[in-house]
Amino acid sequence: MSYEYEAMNHLSPIVVDCETAPLLNAREFIDAPDVDDIEAPKNYVKPEAIAEYIAREKAKRMADYEFDCTNKAALDFNVARVVALGWWSAEHSDGRFACCEDEAAERDTLKLFWQLSRQRTIVGFRIREFDLPLMVQRSRYLGIDAPTLDFGRYARGSRIVDLYDLLTFQDMRQESVMRRTVKSFARRFGIPVTDTIDGSHIPELVAAGQWDLVADHVLSDVRLELALARRLGVVQPAPVEAVL
Repeated sequence: MSYEYEAMNHLSPIVVDCETAPLLNAREFIDAPDVDDIEAPKNYVKPEAIAEYIAREKAKRMADYEFDCTNKAALDFNVARVVALGWWSAEHSDGRFACCEDEAAERDTLKLFWQLSRQRTIVGFRIREFDLPLMVQRSRYLGIDAPTLDFGRYARGSRIVDLYDLLTFQDMRQESVMRRTVKSFARRFGIPVTDTIDGSHIPELVAAGQWDLVADHVLSDVRLELALARRLGVVQPAPVEAVL
């Protein structure tokens, strides 16, 4: 069985996965915490105890701020950057990826993807609410032309097929004890998962210059998403001689 998504155009779908990290200058756009309003509880009476409490609370706020700037910002459309992009299409049946170590590489990669995805159905996991909006916003900041995409969950005729929406029935609220991640769903369908890296590890790997691990992870996610898309009928099964 094949979903109607493929009938929208004559080109095969493109499967995409995006990895992000905070901007190098993210601190310029994230307000530092106010530490001058910290007061010790009324039951603190000894000066040294009051000083220790205030110092501890200041350190905590600054640590939270540091985490926001170096990790959490990777999830914010306005202070994140694309550090890796992986994709699959019938023409690139072995899967492709690009690491973006600087803005020039990021700009070139986004330009290439928008060109490759033109008139295609775009498939991925949580791409409707994260990957694609972030890529569009990042393109705006970099001065790149990006397509006008309909991110509505129930949009008719949208070129976006989000596997997360399909696998959760449009995020139906129900009892859920299994994690709703691409790896969890892959395992549930019996698809082998060997990658041990999580998306939350990417900022740290980028900071450490471990671009080979970043590349391995983004390509692994693309392959898992492709396998899920094939199981769901969103992408045609691979020919026996060309299994990815």
